[in-house]
Amino acid sequence: MATTVEAKTRESAPGPAARRPWYKDRQRLSLAALILVVAAVVVAWFVIASGKRKEQFAARSLNQARAAAEAGNLPLASSELQRLITTYKGTDAAHEAVITLNQVRMVNGQSELAAVGLREFLATKPPAKYVAPANGLLGAALENAKRWPEAANAYQAASNAADVPYLKAAYLIDAGRAYRAAGRREDAVRVYRTVVEKFADSPSFTEAQVRLAELTAGRM
Repeated sequence: MATTVEAKTRESAPGPAARRPWYKDRQRLSLAALILVVAAVVVAWFVIASGKRKEQFAARSLNQARAAAEAGNLPLASSELQRLITTYKGTDAAHEAVITLNQVRMVNGQSELAAVGLREFLATKPPAKYVAPANGLLGAALENAKRWPEAANAYQAASNAADVPYLKAAYLIDAGRAYRAAGRREDAVRVYRTVVEKFADSPSFTEAQVRLAELTAGRM
């Protein structure tokens, strides 16, 4: 009988885990939380470091491609730029490479191809700082292809996206030129008048006055 009672007592007695002080469980939870935080910090650091290295490699490739273009080796420059765009997609250098590649295409007389490439680039919704130059270059490509109304629209989009007054005015001057070539006198008058009224301090102001006077017989 005594043996049976002792056995039951042993069975009902709290085990080692049950007897662990409450603060030790809290320490274990705190340690686990700390490990998770450290792991998250390490992962974040790795992602940031990898992104910086990617940007550095992309920038180096962009400089090499531009050097090839400046040296007159346009086929090599085009090849390097296309490889950069594919390999380092999403980096600032890749965005700049798209614009540079289409400049090279225009130099090669491939304005239609440049227009296609720039429209595809703009359709990807690039960062805001690339929207104005991409639209401005698109306007030039379309103007080279004698697609005047489309060129004017692209220049207007560039002006809308530009973040400094002198660029807004300069793109409007370009738009006015394209509108005139398209035979759209009223639209040309409108953009020149906008420059005169809103951007009097810009370098484009005098040209806008001259063009506006030409179109309105001196009536500003």
